Amino acid sequence: MLTSNTSNDVGMKTDVATNTNTSRKTSSSSLLNVCFGGYSCAGLKEENQDAFAALIPNASELSTKGAVAVIADGVSSASNAAQASQLSVTQFINEYYATPQTWSTQKSAAKVLTSLNQWLYSQDNLLENLSANQHSQQHQQWLTTFSAIVLKSTTGYIFHVGDSRISQYRQQQFENITRDHNHRQGTKHLVLTRALGADERLKVDVHKVDLQTGDLYLLTCDGVHDFLSKKLLIQLLNKLPDQPDNKDLEQASKSIVQQALDSGSNDNLSCLLVYINEIPNRKLDEIERDLLSKTIPPALKVGMKLDGYKVRKVIHASIRSHLYLVEKEVVEKELVEEELVNKEPSEKEQDKKLLVLKVPSANFAEDALYLQGFKREAWVGERINHNNIMKIQRANNNSQFLYHLCEYIEGQTLSEWMHDNPKPSIAKVRDIIIQIIAALRVFQRLELVHRDLKPDNIMIDQFSQVKLIDYGTVKVAAFEEDQQNILETVPMGSLNYIAPETCLNMSADNRSDLFSLGVICYEMLTGQLPFKPMQRAEILYNNYSQWQYRNIKQFRPELPMWLDITLEHATKADPISRYQAFSEFLVDLNKPNINAMEEYKTQPLLQRNPTKFWQTCSLLLLFALIISLFN
Repeated sequence: MLTSNTSNDVGMKTDVATNTNTSRKTSSSSLLNVCFGGYSCAGLKEENQDAFAALIPNASELSTKGAVAVIADGVSSASNAAQASQLSVTQFINEYYATPQTWSTQKSAAKVLTSLNQWLYSQDNLLENLSANQHSQQHQQWLTTFSAIVLKSTTGYIFHVGDSRISQYRQQQFENITRDHNHRQGTKHLVLTRALGADERLKVDVHKVDLQTGDLYLLTCDGVHDFLSKKLLIQLLNKLPDQPDNKDLEQASKSIVQQALDSGSNDNLSCLLVYINEIPNRKLDEIERDLLSKTIPPALKVGMKLDGYKVRKVIHASIRSHLYLVEKEVVEKELVEEELVNKEPSEKEQDKKLLVLKVPSANFAEDALYLQGFKREAWVGERINHNNIMKIQRANNNSQFLYHLCEYIEGQTLSEWMHDNPKPSIAKVRDIIIQIIAALRVFQRLELVHRDLKPDNIMIDQFSQVKLIDYGTVKVAAFEEDQQNILETVPMGSLNYIAPETCLNMSADNRSDLFSLGVICYEMLTGQLPFKPMQRAEILYNNYSQWQYRNIKQFRPELPMWLDITLEHATKADPISRYQAFSEFLVDLNKPNINAMEEYKTQPLLQRNPTKFWQTCSLLLLFALIISLFN
């Protein structure tokens, strides 16, 4: 990690930097390639209250989280300005990379900045509370400006508070990206209007920029950019070689700082330069070639082995995938270790060695989009540990075969359960729904959308524990920002369970999973679907009004009306009219929503029950026709 030196001496300190190869490749690259160089000094002041930091992580994190560069300028009127700036740049980077790899860049940065701001702000409140006679007149002591750029795939994400600045230099054109948060007081004095630690509620400017090979981004404090013209900065940057490395950028940063000093800067001075050597630019055929690089194993039979896993049972075989119950062979080394501890493996320990080997069907050997989802399922499964979600363990990455290993669950699918329980009680259904919601909340916290929630993808084990078992179509927020993925051209999901918004415009969020859950709940209670079933995948509706909800009493008259109101709300075709949170659905599923009941009673029959309305109209018309015939 590259960090600034906050001592009084002019200089810069560089910690160990990872992945800082600055050579430009001639072939297509799958990873972003950037380099950094910076310089900071106290200038004419006694203390340097500026700080900067930059980090290029390992290849895995570079793909999901990106590289980060940050600069901060402690507010000189605050007694802990230097500590605030140094803390903000180092903690932002550390905590940003600690957020889940599934999160989007904006969510990760927002969570970290909110937490960081609250901590800085709370320090002043803590000091005030220590003095019983003091009130809010005390000046805030932990204040700093903050500007960061996260470079991920082909996009730069900028987060900015205060009057430090991020600028772009592209093809000899210089442009300021951020806007200074200050206003002029009098003829010369500038007053800062926004800073980290200044207010309990933080307002951050967020920008997105498209990255290009050869781009140069400048992160500067006001001690630099307030004393250098755009023309002068361009002259200094033009001196850089065509393909600068870290040392070139460091020397250029030092020259920029020195020029600002020579131009009369009386403040701390810091400059951090970020150069884009190369952006990910693999062509579609290269991405597909990587996805197709591993061999799909042939259909296996009982007794056959694959990478040390012996097939004990063929669980399931379909046109999409094959599932095998396998047992890992115990090698001689493991047997010796067991003998050394004088411990025979118990029956329970033997059961733990039973796993499910999941293999794509050979039908999809050339389907890169399907294989992308298959690999994504394993990637997500390795990062989730929850009782209601099937666990996936890391397979042998060196294997020539494509497969992954799943937790073995003894039980039945929800489809089978519904067949065995045609008219379950509300309490039984509620218990299953509660467990599914617990799993979906994990997905929501990780910014994941399942997108294929259906009875066949839900298991109930022998202890009535529910588990989601298939999430090959999962939508990952972090991957949505990555250009190295094959774009989906068809809606992801299963006919009659897929959310209407996914059918109509390819969009999906957690409300889409809630819709599918509402359909499943309805089906569990009635054995029917809340809407007229679509028989073939190519027959899809083209607007929300075509999803006409069917009153649950048509199929089970004994069920209460409040339950029907709840299910109708959960399965509203338009996501705006649907429950906006799983908790709302769960509350109404546990007890009648009085307000919803009252509102329902005031609705006209056409709105409450369109089927009954038209049946009544038809009956009245029939009576009218009969009467007219006799007259």
